[in-house]
Amino acid sequence: MTETQVQPTQRTTAGTAARWIILFSVTTGTFMANVDATAVVVALPMMAKEFGVDIDSLQWVLSAYLLTITAVVPFLGKLSDAIGGKRILSIGLLTFIVASLAVGLAPALPVMIAFRVLQGIGAGMFMATITPLALATFPVGQRGRILGIIGSTVAAGTLLGPALGGVLTGAFGWRSIFLINVPVGLIGAIGVMALVPKDSKKGARTPRLDVPGFTLFIMFSSSLLLGLGFAPRLGWSHVVVLGLLGTAVVTCGLFVLRELKTAVPLINLRHFRRRVYGWGTLAAFLSYVLLLFPAFLFPLYMHEVLGWSIGLTGLMLTCQAVAMLLVSPLSGWWSDRVGSRRPALVALSVMIATFVGASFLRESSPTWLVAALLALIGASVGLFSSPNSSAVMGDLGQDQAGVANGTIATLRNLGRAIGVTLTVLLYQLFAGSPATAGISPDHFLAGFQGVLLVGAGLAAVAFLAVLLMYGRRGRTTKEM
Repeated sequence: MTETQVQPTQRTTAGTAARWIILFSVTTGTFMANVDATAVVVALPMMAKEFGVDIDSLQWVLSAYLLTITAVVPFLGKLSDAIGGKRILSIGLLTFIVASLAVGLAPALPVMIAFRVLQGIGAGMFMATITPLALATFPVGQRGRILGIIGSTVAAGTLLGPALGGVLTGAFGWRSIFLINVPVGLIGAIGVMALVPKDSKKGARTPRLDVPGFTLFIMFSSSLLLGLGFAPRLGWSHVVVLGLLGTAVVTCGLFVLRELKTAVPLINLRHFRRRVYGWGTLAAFLSYVLLLFPAFLFPLYMHEVLGWSIGLTGLMLTCQAVAMLLVSPLSGWWSDRVGSRRPALVALSVMIATFVGASFLRESSPTWLVAALLALIGASVGLFSSPNSSAVMGDLGQDQAGVANGTIATLRNLGRAIGVTLTVLLYQLFAGSPATAGISPDHFLAGFQGVLLVGAGLAAVAFLAVLLMYGRRGRTTKEM
């Protein structure tokens, strides 16, 4: 057995009840981290007023957090494989708690952004470690179910973020979005330290950090997102936009060359030559991008077109998260029985049909239809996430679980960041103007329909990627 494989005793020492308590403890941090990725959106106007800045200046409150997570997760996944995940997870939870307290008490915007970076480092620590730790706690035959629960936690945090953020901001102010992490995080940290088995990888060397690759990846992702973000306001031909996008292209190329040559790559690009891993990660990335399309557009549709209150809008958005929470564990059970291919294809078929159907929503659309479409979107994401993750991680093997999980987490955060930017770009392209308060329903619906139809097309690309994962025979991955 290799140094990085999970020891059998780690799978059998915990009783059934203890295993589920461990799972709850390790997923607490992931839920908080994903809530914090989206909850802050509803508080931006209040933050802008308090700090005396415009909303555009607050973009780094979001970007700094997501970009930090995106940058650190690949290395932390490798570190987890080398020295064990418990100590990284524990340090990450404590870092996240301290940073959340500092963000919630920040007296000025620069201070807040700095501590959002620290918060992102903490979030990256447990995002890179929870999946290997959870899988090591349960029998191999339950992997699909556990991945389904983890997937539902990730997505539920993302989708519930705006609703929870709205409730907390309305009741206690925007700082409560971050301060609530302190007591919740402490509960998770106590559970991890008390129940998760000690790391067995004593004496393992800390892997060397690919500093050039790390730097190039940060330059690529930040310049890409900034370039796409500035394009609607400055224009595609503006020197700043061209400079940022040009930098993104150059650094992306240099990053690929670096990762192919170095002995310690940040992201092992050669893994993408594997059919299941390569096409599976592409499908996963597209699903994370698509997750943000309805998350951004549906609140505006309900508030600006249907005239619903913020409270009702937030309540309706929970339909997505509830559907996902219900379906994700079932998808894990299904994939454990029949393999990954069938659930993933069914999920993407539902997603394509739902995006197309949602594009026809109008001012007169009934409430039940909006709720049903939101639930179907949530169910399709929940049905897809677990089988696809199981196939991708199973393709590399348990000794590379941290690397695979780190790559998936990186794609998740980069996909979410790109998803928001892409939604804004596509909306303005189809509507002819930015999405603002008081926009006419006709203009909004033109952009709404266009973005969702493009989303259906991207879901079709993900569907094709899943087909290519398994080849002509359409083999399943029940063993994965």
